[in-house]
Amino acid sequence: MSNPPSISPQPDANFELELLKDEYFFVQTTIEDYNKQIWGIKALGLTGTGAVIGLMLQQKQPLIALVGCAIPILFWILESQWKHFQRGFYPRAAELESILTHQFHCLGPRIYGKWSSSFKRPTRPHHVNYWRDGLFNRSVCVTYVLEIAFLLGLYLFRGCVLKFP
Repeated sequence: MSNPPSISPQPDANFELELLKDEYFFVQTTIEDYNKQIWGIKALGLTGTGAVIGLMLQQKQPLIALVGCAIPILFWILESQWKHFQRGFYPRAAELESILTHQFHCLGPRIYGKWSSSFKRPTRPHHVNYWRDGLFNRSVCVTYVLEIAFLLGLYLFRGCVLKFP
């Protein structure tokens, strides 16, 4: 009895292309879902800061603004974690675009690559770093730094702010 010859099945190019396209759009959808969550977190943080300002003005207690700085700090940390997780999908999106472009000679999709070139950002980050890609990411930290600065300004200039009726 002879052994049958071992034949390694070659994947069909169209099947592989479909798998890659499905994965690419899954990765893009995941990135967009993270964006939706991030906008929700940012909105809640701004609402919390607004509530602190309102409470401070109503109670005429400037210390509320100082204690209220904890709200943007907590939301900043939360949003930075979501942004860090989201950035973990960027290298795969870039890799899939490269495979589709070079191996399958597709002209698209180039969602991530075009966005990166428009904003002059590298398509492949050197490494995923929580501090740079999350906590100190410009799109994350600017809002919270401004909120904290505003609350500290209200606390420091409480005499001017609380004199208004």
